[in-house]
Amino acid sequence: MKITVAELAKIVSGEIIGNSGEIITGANGLAEAESGDVSFLGNPKYAHAAAATNAGVIFVSDDADISQFKNKTLIKVKNPQYAFSMVLVIIDKERLASIENKIHDSASISENAVVGKNVYIGQNTVIEDGANIGDGTKLFPNVYIGKDSKVGKNCIFYPNVVIRENVTVGDRVILQPAVIIGGDGFGFATVDGVNHKIPQIGRVEIGDDVEIGAHTTVDRAAVDVTKIGKGTKIDNFVMIAHNVQIGENCIIVAHSGIAGSTKIGNNVTIGAQVGIVGHIKIGNNVTVSSQSGVSRDLRDGEVVGGNPITELKQSIKIRATMRKLPEMYKDIIKIKEKLEIKE
Repeated sequence: MKITVAELAKIVSGEIIGNSGEIITGANGLAEAESGDVSFLGNPKYAHAAAATNAGVIFVSDDADISQFKNKTLIKVKNPQYAFSMVLVIIDKERLASIENKIHDSASISENAVVGKNVYIGQNTVIEDGANIGDGTKLFPNVYIGKDSKVGKNCIFYPNVVIRENVTVGDRVILQPAVIIGGDGFGFATVDGVNHKIPQIGRVEIGDDVEIGAHTTVDRAAVDVTKIGKGTKIDNFVMIAHNVQIGENCIIVAHSGIAGSTKIGNNVTIGAQVGIVGHIKIGNNVTVSSQSGVSRDLRDGEVVGGNPITELKQSIKIRATMRKLPEMYKDIIKIKEKLEIKE
C-alpha cells in the first residue's frame, strides 16, 4: 500500500487535521507504529499512547479533544476502529492479489472436476470427481475438495482445509487453516452394550460471505442437511454437529459446541465456551454469554447466561452470590449452633 493522507481521508470519509500529503504505506498499533503507518484511537483511555505514537496519521473520533495531539496528523471519523479496518482490507486485498493465479504441478485434479477462471490452486491440493470450483477462488496447499462438492466464487481456503463429498459452499467464503466441513456426525446406536455406527449420508450447505475459524468442524447431516446461513462468522475450535441449522449474520465465538439438530435463528451471538444441547430452537437476535449451558428453547431477543441458563442479569447475580457462599456457610453454622440445631 502506498497512499497519501488526503487519499486515505477520502476513502474513510474523514476530515484531515495536519499534513494531507503524508505518505502512508502500512498500518499498526499505536505503540508499534512508525512514520509511514496509520493507527487509530478507539478508546479515550489510550489517548496518552496516541500522543506519543510515531504513526504518520491517526484516526480519531469526530468528538475527540485534538488539543492533546500537538504536531500530529489526524483524520477525524465517525468510527476510528472501522476506518482502520478499511485500511486493513486494502492491505489484505493487495496481499491476495500478489498471489499468482495458477495451478501448481503437484495438485491432483480429477478430469471430471470443473475449475473456474483466475483460480489459485496450491501444492498437493486434491480436487475429486464432480467437484466444481468457482472463478477467482484460492485454494492454498494441502486443501482437499471431495466428490461432487461445489465451491463458489472468490472463496479463500487456507492450508489443510477439508471439504468432503456433497458439500456446497457459497461465494466469498473464507475458511481458515484446518477447517473440516462434512465430516461424519457423531451418530451411534447402542444395542446390547455395543455401539453401532449410523452412516451419515446427508449434506452441508455454507452460505455466501461466511467465515470459519481454524480447526472448526461442521459435520454432515445424518440425512438431509447441516446448514450455515449467509454472513455468519464462526471462530476457532467450534463444533457444529449433524443437522444443525444456523441462520444468517450470527456470531459464534471460540470453543463453543452445538449438538445435533438444534436450530438457531438470525443475528444470534454466542459467546466463548458455550455448550448447546441438541434438538432445541434458538430464536432470532438472541445473545448467550460466555461459558453458558443452553438446555432449553430460547425466544427471540433473549439475553441469557449461566448454567443452568437464565436471564443474564439474574445469572450475574447468581455468580456474584456464589463467591459469598463460604462466608454464608459459616454464618449458617453459627446460627445453627446458637439455636442448638444438630446436624
